[in-house]
Amino acid sequence: RDVVRVSEIADRLDVKMPSVVTALRRLAHRGLVRHERYGHVVLTDTGAAEARRVSERHHAIVHFLVDVLGVDVRTAETDACRMEHAVSARTMRRMARFLEFAAEGPDGERRCADMFRRFVDNGARCDCAR
Repeated sequence: RDVVRVSEIADRLDVKMPSVVTALRRLAHRGLVRHERYGHVVLTDTGAAEARRVSERHHAIVHFLVDVLGVDVRTAETDACRMEHAVSARTMRRMARFLEFAAEGPDGERRCADMFRRFVDNGARCDCAR
């Protein structure tokens, strides 16, 4: 969808419209949105790129929390919303590399994530020399 109204943003985020307007002023000042009073809100090209970046960070964090740490999806979504704005680019790169490392091996098994879950569930340590 290309445009959205302030009231739709307020409803979706469960906040008051003046809060949305204040936030939109800040975003417009940074060149991320265009918004005319009582008009639609439109992302600029820069704003769309930033939105994609934040969305990618969010999904990577959710993936890490759910698939590696075994956090339930609802908690992971909530936590990711908080974390995505605070985690440095360096930490995100490391997290992405860990996810790549912990991904399925050539035999289709997810040993790293599975071993960690066993450790969390019952304290069983792995024999990493295997």
